[in-house]
Amino acid sequence: MAIRKSLLATAVLAATMGLTGCGGSSSDNNTPEPTPTPTPTNQKPTITLGTVAVEEDKLGEAVTGVTFADDTDALDALKYTVSDGRFEIVDGQLKLKAANTLNYEQETDHKVTLTVSAEDSAGEKTEQEVVITITDVPATDGVNVYAFGHNGTSSVSYSGQVSRQAAISEAKKLLGTLKTGVDGTNDVTELRKILADARGFLFPTDESRQDTALTFLSGVTAEQTTLGQISSLKKVAGEGGKIAGRDTTYMNKKWEENGSLVGWTEFGTHPSTPEGLVLYYLDLIDAQITKFENGDLHTATHNGVTVELNSLFITPEGLDLVQLIQKHLNGAVALSQGADDYLDELTIGDKSADNTVIADGKSYTELEHKFDEGYGYFGAATHYLEFSDAAISSSAAQDADSNGTINLLTEYNFGNSTNASKRDKGTVENINPTDFSGAAQIAFIKGRALINANFTKNVADWSDDDQKALKTYRDQALLNWEKSIAATVIHYINYTIAKEDGNLTQIKNGEFDAGKFAKLAKYWGEMKGFALNFQFNPFSPVSADKFAEIHTLMGDAPVLEADKVDAYIEDLKKARTIIAEAYEFDAENVEKW
Repeated sequence: MAIRKSLLATAVLAATMGLTGCGGSSSDNNTPEPTPTPTPTNQKPTITLGTVAVEEDKLGEAVTGVTFADDTDALDALKYTVSDGRFEIVDGQLKLKAANTLNYEQETDHKVTLTVSAEDSAGEKTEQEVVITITDVPATDGVNVYAFGHNGTSSVSYSGQVSRQAAISEAKKLLGTLKTGVDGTNDVTELRKILADARGFLFPTDESRQDTALTFLSGVTAEQTTLGQISSLKKVAGEGGKIAGRDTTYMNKKWEENGSLVGWTEFGTHPSTPEGLVLYYLDLIDAQITKFENGDLHTATHNGVTVELNSLFITPEGLDLVQLIQKHLNGAVALSQGADDYLDELTIGDKSADNTVIADGKSYTELEHKFDEGYGYFGAATHYLEFSDAAISSSAAQDADSNGTINLLTEYNFGNSTNASKRDKGTVENINPTDFSGAAQIAFIKGRALINANFTKNVADWSDDDQKALKTYRDQALLNWEKSIAATVIHYINYTIAKEDGNLTQIKNGEFDAGKFAKLAKYWGEMKGFALNFQFNPFSPVSADKFAEIHTLMGDAPVLEADKVDAYIEDLKKARTIIAEAYEFDAENVEKW
């Protein structure tokens, strides 16, 4: 009976609940329909700011305190933009690009303000202004200062390179005083002595130049006032000199051979070599002194206008021989020695200099010294990164230890290093500002630190990672060194075309005086002299064919005939485009340099 009651109850319950069996269905119309699940609404990506900061003096450094998120897309799927071309966002991380660094001393209020955006696959986009605080890194040996040692003793030595840089600077200063009239002297004997002194600094035949006071240091209280106080006799050119063709060690081209130099066609009685060109330029100056001695007026006549020139280093054709000599030597000595000698075979394991022991009687290994000598030709002071581009551009001397004097071995910026800062300074306000100076210097420091860390091991015995890193640092240093030269060529192309105090159009229209003619000659001389440099770097991005084309377009003198000037300006613009494309320069920078 109990069983029957149980079965009956089960049947009633089943009927009540609408349960079915054997494929049956319920006919209960009072059952509510299920609530549909709402379709998710896509949300914009989010950008969250915390303590936003980046350390100075570090290539490709990540920015802290900026976080990206999205409700549907992975971070690597978002589309990012950054208003400042030095930065990029990779997988949700805001960072400096690999070739960029920041300088605490450089930026206004030590901050950088930019705008970032993130867009998801549905087209939803978020923008955010970001203020990045630059964290100052104290001047630290081997980190942001080019200083290294063993057991408390400095292992850095490049006094010979400083000596040659100083000799070139002194020759330039002396040649720049070859003027007549109220700004100079009408004493031919004095003029010839100045020329002989300048020649003596470049082609010394004895030790006499070692004790001659360096006049290019006017206004600078230097610890060394003569070449002898910098180093023992180090020749720039001539027998035993370091100009390409005199020092044939490790060179990729036989610069001593006639016809080796590309980019200039007339050499007078001298061979067409790097040294031959310097001698030819000096001969042109000598010839103008002779004309002055013979009573000939030093004039330039173009398009119906005649101007009297008092600078004997400027020719009637518009050549500034001072600029041509110095800028050519920046390539034929400094870049040639740095790129095509000391740093060339540095990364080839079985050919690199010894790094296992301290050289006999020295404080450095041969490899350390070789790297230092390459750095010495770049010309940067050891504390280069501790000063802004504006500071270095205004004065090559920077008193890093604040003792009131300048040590030329460590506190003076020579040649190419100052040009790098000048070009960087000229792009500060642009969307894609350059940092040739910082990128080159940091690469030099990192490369030297790697050599120091591998003391007792030759490059062939280093780890694969360290060998690759050394090559990367070498390439980074040389590329930014040469980029600063290329940018300077563009700068002077722009000046030659349109600088208001002396340009080609003014000459074409006969709207110039002696001052404007001299300025045009200066700008053209700097353009041409710097442009000769590329051939001395075996790692140059400019091919041999493109290099030759650049110089065909520039010629051996500015084109000044009225009916040809416009076509020549277009040629210079073509040369500018070739250079800009070879180095992948930003269009805004090219326009404003």
